[in-house]
Amino acid sequence: MKYLITLVFFSFVSFDAYAQEEKKSDDFDYSSLEINIIQTDSTGIGAKISLPLPGGLYIVAERKAEEIDSKDGSYERIINSARLGVHAGIGDIFSSISSKGVRLGVKNIFDVYAELGIKGTAYEDDINSFSEDDSKANVIAGIRFGNPSGWEGKFFVDFSKDAEIAIKQCPSGQVCTKAIEYELDEATDQKYGTGLLFNINKRSAVSFEVSSSKLFDTSIKIGYQFNF
Repeated sequence: MKYLITLVFFSFVSFDAYAQEEKKSDDFDYSSLEINIIQTDSTGIGAKISLPLPGGLYIVAERKAEEIDSKDGSYERIINSARLGVHAGIGDIFSSISSKGVRLGVKNIFDVYAELGIKGTAYEDDINSFSEDDSKANVIAGIRFGNPSGWEGKFFVDFSKDAEIAIKQCPSGQVCTKAIEYELDEATDQKYGTGLLFNINKRSAVSFEVSSSKLFDTSIKIGYQFNF
């Protein structure tokens, strides 16, 4: 949590430094390939590709693999997700809803984005031969701010159902054939996160991201991004 608070502070500093510059909604790049190292219970890896579509739309495909340690044992999670996103500058949004000759003078100091798709998670435990796939809807919404040619910041929230592996209880009066069986213990998870991105040049950038979760430990992600 202390990492999250520290990053929020520096994000606001970055925002204050660049808030006076007017940004267009297409200044922020939604066309990139990103490779990540993810630290939760243990170190994992991930990759994400984002491609633009007409009209402020874009598509995202993401994959990550991580080891999870819980009270019921350790297991591997492989997450594949695909989402359709839409983004617009805050000034463009207010300009489009102005009416009767009244125009709000709101500058594009940040970009608003939302992504809707599906997330498929595979859980594996080789010791107990556990394997199960789990697919759920996935919604992400947030804002991006800062300088698209230098430092950027973002805040986001991730809504989705997620699951942990729990030991399956043998029903009373029945004989279970396995000493240990597992099942998915589902719950609706909400992840809140913030991140910083430094654009080294037009084609490359490095990123740092922290997110909290109701179900899992805080996640820290460091990545390299190639902009198309």
